[in-house]
Order: sequence, then structure tokens, then C-alpha cells
Amino acid sequence: MKQETKSHVGGLSEELLSRYSGPCPRYTSYPTADRFHALNGIEPWAALQDIRSLSLYVHIPFCRSLCYFCACNKVITHQYGLASSYLDHVLQEAQWYRDKVANVPVTQLHLGGGTPTFLSDSDMRRLMAGLSEIFELHPGEGVEYSIEADPRTLELETLDTLRELGFNRLSLGVQDFDIEVQRSINRICSADQVTELTVAARERGFESISYDLIYGLPKQNLSSLHRTLNKVLDLQPDRIALYHYAHLPHRFKAQRLIDTDLIPSSTEKVAMQLAAVEHLGKAGYEFLGMDHFARPGDELAKAAHAGMLQRNFQGYTLMPADALVGLGASAISYSRDGYWQNLHRLKEYTQAIGEGKSAVCRGWLMDDEDRLRQWVISELMCRLRLDKRLVEQRIGVPFTEYFSEELARLQPMFDDGLIYQDSENIIVTDEGRWFVRNVAAAFDKYLHSQQTDAKYSRVL
Repeated sequence: MKQETKSHVGGLSEELLSRYSGPCPRYTSYPTADRFHALNGIEPWAALQDIRSLSLYVHIPFCRSLCYFCACNKVITHQYGLASSYLDHVLQEAQWYRDKVANVPVTQLHLGGGTPTFLSDSDMRRLMAGLSEIFELHPGEGVEYSIEADPRTLELETLDTLRELGFNRLSLGVQDFDIEVQRSINRICSADQVTELTVAARERGFESISYDLIYGLPKQNLSSLHRTLNKVLDLQPDRIALYHYAHLPHRFKAQRLIDTDLIPSSTEKVAMQLAAVEHLGKAGYEFLGMDHFARPGDELAKAAHAGMLQRNFQGYTLMPADALVGLGASAISYSRDGYWQNLHRLKEYTQAIGEGKSAVCRGWLMDDEDRLRQWVISELMCRLRLDKRLVEQRIGVPFTEYFSEELARLQPMFDDGLIYQDSENIIVTDEGRWFVRNVAAAFDKYLHSQQTDAKYSRVL
């Protein structure tokens, strides 16, 4: 192992940071979405005919105000008619899947955005009723219905409606409690609002409450993040997602409103992340994957211990399904045969659906090599290890022979102590966990053979 002689940030040497903290895919899919292309008659959704379980995602892009940090596909509006009309189109799109997924149980439903709770209670009921006519939706034991919510606008009555409709998991976009940080990103939200909703959600029987937090925001520092974490720990959410703020103003116009001079340096951001992980760990939260935390009794933590943790476009999940159907503008779907994505812009999406056309604009047809590498990357991202014996069972040749180029790419990481191997496994070390995206990238054949214009977020 190489001897590091330079200064350290929370235990990580400056040399390691400079070597591995640059841009890299997040691997919410493989191949990554920047590889998608026009399908030209190819139908990756054909495999839906053979599935036994389904995950369903609905994208609700509307928000009442613009958060400067946001990289989601969103529409800022106070014209509620846009949302009601959009819902008509989503339900019309859903009809396209009626025959493809008949009698297939939905084990996971997720509403994301935007702000899904932008919908009125009556339209939320209309959405769920319409989906129930097409998909096998049966809320209850072993089924996860989750929804993202903005605590600034979520009403207690809406919590009642969501529970009535079967939702059992609530994700609140907290981001940060510091008022100066909130002002810098145009998202003022008091701790009292979050507290009230958390208590009310528990009283109404939500099984899991999750907070989204972001580090690396403008005006954020170690002290302010420490105060935010203390408030979070007072409320004891079941899960916490701690995301790295990726400043990509060339891709996301809203981020151009952020004063770059106020963004913490890379060194400061790394220190924040390491401190947050230590803080949450001391409070009893288990560190899952690369950016999720859960209380020991939470189902996500149990799934991690059982080796059942999965990763998709919404992050880490415990509910593996044979396929994912995404509805709405920019939504991505997945089957064993590949991916397909809807038109991104609201106007283009609604126009296509309104004309009775498919909203699918691009995708990817998977081959056996893609499926193998998808599984390898998932193992590393979710379990922080790769069983070489299982790989050899799939490919029928020695691991070292098949992945000789990949092992050569990994050699510097072996030398730096980020990973090690024995006769059976490649294992990501505690230090290497921060750079697991780099480890996964070694197995991404397209990243090393076909360049795109994609601008990936930094690892740290």
C-alpha cells in the first residue's frame, strides 16, 4: 500500500482526494442515462409480459417556488389547472400499459417530482383511483407506497388523505435548517414545520419517515451542519439521505442564481461529509451504501444486513421488482430488456399523449454483457463487495481472465487501500467507501470506450 505523506481531511489524504474525487457517474442505472438513444422501433418494454412483480413511479413536476439548488425536472407555477390537466395525460399514458402488466402486483409505488403534494387531495384520490383501474395496487403488508413532500406546503389534512390511500412512507425535503443557508437557496423552512409534520405522520401510522439533507450548499459550514444534524436527531427520522450538492449551472439554470463564492470548497465539503457520517453513526444510525442512513430497526437497514439492498433512480430501496414503469414527463422505465424514457418537457409530453402517441423518446436495449455489468456495479454500490465466484458462475470463465482490463484499472485503488481482495471477493474498505463510484466505474465499459458530452457530479 502506498504511504500517504500529504495533509489529511478527516482521515482522507489530500492525495487521495485529488486522485479520486473528480466527476464520476452515480450509477442509479447501468448503462447510465446519458447513453440512452433513439430506440428506432426497438421495444425494451416487451419483457413486461414476463414479469411477476412491478415497481411504479409517477413524476409530478410542479412546484410553487424555485429552489436554486434543484436539479430535478420541474415546472414552477401557481396555475393549478396545469397540474390537473397533466394528471389527465398521466392517466392516459397509464392506459398504454394496461395489457402489458395485467395482473402483475405492484410491490412499490413512488411519487416524485417536483412536489407530488402539489396535487390537491381530490386529484391525489383521482390519480390513485385511475392507477388502481390499470395496475394491481393493493396497499398493505410487504408493499411500499412512498411520496416526496415539501414540508413548507404539506397540510395535515393531506397526510390523512395519503394514509387513506395506502401511503406508508413519507420523504421530507429538509435540506438544511440554517436560515442563512435556506435564504441562499430560496427555501425557507422552519424546524417547527418539520417537527409538526413528523409528529403528525407518526400519529397517522406512517411506517417510515425519511429526511433528505444536502451538504455543500452555499453558506454552509461544519458548525451550521452540526446544528442541523442535532435538530434532525431530535426528531429521529427512520431514514436519512445525505446528498452531495452538485453545482452544475451549465445543466441546471436555477443553479446560476447561486453565488459560487458562497459554496464551500471541496476540502470543506469532504470535511462536512465525514463529520456528518461520524455524527449520525454515534447517534445510532447505520450507514448504508454511499449516502443513506437508517435506524437499526428500519426495514432498509434490515435489507442491508440481509444483502437485499437495491439501488434505482430514487436511491436505495429494499423492494426489488422485476420491472419499473415510470409515468409522466422525463420518467424512466426499466425491464430486463432495457430502459425507456419519456419526453422531458411538459409541453412535448402532454402533446404526444394528447395525440394518442407514445411519450417515449429514447432508451437502451440491454444485452447479456450489459446485464452482467449492471449486476456487478449494483453489487459494489449496494453491498460494497463483489463475489468473484458468482461472477464466474455467470460467465463460465475465470474472473481474472474476463475482467483483466478492469482489474488493471482497479490496481491503483488496491495500492491505495480503497479495496482489497481474497480468493472469493473484492471488498471495498471503509476508506474506499467514499470512492465506491470510482470502483464501480472500472466495470463501466462505455465510460472507457465511448465518450459523451455528459458532465457528471464530483464524487466528493
